[in-house]
Amino acid sequence: MENLIEPNIHPILVHFTYALGVSAALAYIGTLFLPAGRMRDNLRPAADWMLALASVAVIATIAAGFQAYYSVAHDGPSHEAMTTHRNWAVPSGLALLALAAWRWVRRASAPGTLFTFAAVIVAGLLTVTAWWGGTIVYKYGLGVQSLPEASGPGHDHDHGGGSESGQGHDNADGHHGSATSSPEEPEPAETGTPDSKPAGHDNSDGHHGSAGNSSSADDQDTHAGPDTPTGVPAGHDNSDGHHDPLPASADERAILDIINAVETGWENGNGEPFRTHFQDWDGARYFESGGGNTGLDDLVENHVEPEKDAIPDLDLGFSNIHIHFEGDNFAWAVADTTVTGTLASSGERLDRTGKQTMLFRKIGTAWNVVHTHSSSRASRR
Repeated sequence: MENLIEPNIHPILVHFTYALGVSAALAYIGTLFLPAGRMRDNLRPAADWMLALASVAVIATIAAGFQAYYSVAHDGPSHEAMTTHRNWAVPSGLALLALAAWRWVRRASAPGTLFTFAAVIVAGLLTVTAWWGGTIVYKYGLGVQSLPEASGPGHDHDHGGGSESGQGHDNADGHHGSATSSPEEPEPAETGTPDSKPAGHDNSDGHHGSAGNSSSADDQDTHAGPDTPTGVPAGHDNSDGHHDPLPASADERAILDIINAVETGWENGNGEPFRTHFQDWDGARYFESGGGNTGLDDLVENHVEPEKDAIPDLDLGFSNIHIHFEGDNFAWAVADTTVTGTLASSGERLDRTGKQTMLFRKIGTAWNVVHTHSSSRASRR
C-alpha cells in the first residue's frame, strides 16, 4: 500500500469540498424559488447536510493542501501560481466554515435570502480556488510524476525492455543489445538531449558536410543569414528534405543557441552547457527510449561525461526543428534526430534516427531547459 496515492491526497479531498459546497449553494437557491411543498421541505435538510459535510471536508483539504505546498517539487513560476492558489484557498475555506457555523446557529429557521446570497458567494470563492488548483497541475505540471508518450496506429516506438539507464541499441547483426551490457558503454547521447544541428547537407563536392560546419564561404552565405545565431544554420535545407525556417524572434534564437550548446556538450562529453542551461530543480527527469536520468548531476556525471569515452566519434544531427511558445515564459521544441558513431567497446557502428522534445521555462531573462524526452531506433535508410 506504500505510495498508493502519489504524491498527495489533496487532489482527492478537494473534490468533496467543491462538489458539496457548490451543491449546497444550489440547493439553498432551490429552497427560495421552489413552491411550498414536499420537494422544498426535503431540499432544505439536504442542503444543510451537504454544507455540514463540506465544512468537514474543507478542513482535511486545506491540511493536505499545506502538506503539498511544502513538499511538491516546483520552480519559480509554479511557486507563484501555487501561492496564489493557497491565498484563495484559505479565505475560501474559512468562509465556508463561517457559513456552516451561521447555519448551525440558525438551524431552527429556514435559510433566508441573505444566507443564500452568502452561500453563492462562498461557492464562487471555491470555484476560483478550484480553477487555480487546476492551473498549477495542467499548466505548470505540479505533482505530475511523468508525461505520457503519445502512441497510436502508425506510431513507431520501441517495445524492448530497457533499463533505467537506457534502452539499448540495435546491433549490426540485427540483435538488440542492452545499453548496460558493458559498464563502460552508456546509451547513445541523442536520447537524453537534442542536438541543434540540422542533419547536414550534400556539398558540391559530393561529401556530406555537418550542418554546423560549412566547407566554404559560399556555403556559409547559402545557409546562414545575418539573423541566424552562431552555429545554428536556420533556413537550412537538410539531407532529409526538410527546411528549417529562420528564427523569427530573439526568444527563438536564444532557444536555438541553447540547443546548439547542448549538442556540442554531448559530442564532447562536456557537462558545462548542461549546468549552464538546464534548471537544476528537485525531481527533474530526463527521459530516453525506455530509461532516463533523475536530476542534473545524474544526467551529467552518469551520461554526458562518460559518452565521449564510450562513443569517441559521436555525431548528432537535428532537422525539422519546431519551437512553440505558450505565453511569455514557457516553450517547447520538437525535432527529428540522427545519431551516428562507433562503440569503443565493441567496434559496432551506430546509425539511429528518432524524435526529441525539450521543454523550456524563462526565468527572469534567460531560458532554461526543464525536461527532455527522446526516443530512437535503428535507421531505416
